[in-house]
Amino acid sequence: MLVFLHILTGTVALISGALSFAVTKGSNLHKKFGLAFVLSMIVMTISGALLAFLATEKLNMVAGLVTFYLVVTAYLTVHPPKNNALIIHSIFMTLGFTIGVYAIYTGLTALNNGLSSIDGNPVQAIIVFGVISLLAAALDIRVIAKGRLKHKWQLVRHVWRIGFAMLIATASFFLGQSQVIPDAMRNIYTLAGPVLLVLCLTAYWVIRVSIWGLKKRTTAQTQTAAAQSSR
Repeated sequence: MLVFLHILTGTVALISGALSFAVTKGSNLHKKFGLAFVLSMIVMTISGALLAFLATEKLNMVAGLVTFYLVVTAYLTVHPPKNNALIIHSIFMTLGFTIGVYAIYTGLTALNNGLSSIDGNPVQAIIVFGVISLLAAALDIRVIAKGRLKHKWQLVRHVWRIGFAMLIATASFFLGQSQVIPDAMRNIYTLAGPVLLVLCLTAYWVIRVSIWGLKKRTTAQTQTAAAQSSR
């Protein structure tokens, strides 16, 4: 049952995530697809981390927890809590630091013991997840200190966290579960292509938002709203 739930929500997450990337940012469709992505990712990551814990798969457990942390904090960035915001952000910051320290400690311990892989993957993979989690948690300190970021930096924070979460989910399926893809379709383009596409799109939107923001779209929406109200 848990495996089926993980697969089902993972499929929904990939489809809704791709659609949210494709539609106009800030539109109602983007918000709906984005919410579907967040909810399905939460269920998928929790179920995946639980399955990994039961199977004693440390890397997969860390990957699930890091992705959960990134998705939730990305959502809270554009939908900040109305009550107890400081407590909520502090809880997730602590979670990020805890996951990061555990992942890096586990990786370094494995290397120190002469191991080259964890769960069939290079030890360095779990260290990378740990670094990402620590970086995100360190940036949470800024949110806690400032209370609320300016609109542009809210968008940057949202984009890179949601983008990394989508990247992890995409890589987990196309690279980590490549055996489910038919042999006739299994090649470097169908396996690595979607992962590179998500990476490039995330980088593009981070750069665009950090430099220009979404001013053009906001202006267009304002003009449209004004025209409709004048009718």
